[in-house]
Amino acid sequence: MIARCLAGTLLGLPLSAALIGLLYALPGGQRALIALLLLFFPLWIACMTAAYFFRNGRQAWLSLGTANILAFAALWLAHRFAGA
Repeated sequence: MIARCLAGTLLGLPLSAALIGLLYALPGGQRALIALLLLFFPLWIACMTAAYFFRNGRQAWLSLGTANILAFAALWLAHRFAGA
């Protein structure tokens, strides 16, 4: 139980930040900065809640870790090729 809680808390924070960064990189995302910043906390809570859908802590850590890697890779690609 504590492993899933820590996975959601510790891996949900950077995942939420990366997802908000991806939304900011979309066309028109700069105009919605305040809305995106307000969306950050509910998104983090959703990540923490999603950690409890996994069977065990190991699966939560692996899944959220993989989601972090994919989100930050997409953020890097958006910055690299789109000039965001």
